[in-house]
Amino acid sequence: MKLIKFSLILICFLIIYSCTVKPEPIKYGKDNCAYCKMTISDNHFGTELITKKGKIYKFDEIGCMLAYAYEQEIDTTKIKTMYISDYCGQNILHDKNSMFFLMSDSLKSPMGGNIASFSNIDSLKNYSTKISGKIVNWNEVVKISIEE
Repeated sequence: MKLIKFSLILICFLIIYSCTVKPEPIKYGKDNCAYCKMTISDNHFGTELITKKGKIYKFDEIGCMLAYAYEQEIDTTKIKTMYISDYCGQNILHDKNSMFFLMSDSLKSPMGGNIASFSNIDSLKNYSTKISGKIVNWNEVVKISIEE
């Protein structure tokens, strides 16, 4: 009886664990942007959109990711989350909800959206003084990216 309970618990754990979708590392210089089809080459700007079904789409910048979601009419209820590179990070993707955003023409992102994200508010503030950028929130990022 104990073996059956243990087996059921183990099976449930494995099912739940196998359904957990995490971001995939972007292979810079090899992966292509799902929107513009360019090779993703700048590790400061890479992003991923993950659907609730576990499909992962990779992009070369935030603008491509948002334009893809908008133009493909991906219902927000079908999106599990969006992951974004930390501009100062080591090719690590972070959930968009934990990020801070800076917009500046000095950033020179791959498709000209020129929005960088930071996982640390101090890094954002430090960098914004260096390049004269505007600090924006996620809703502003979406609005700017969709309008352009």
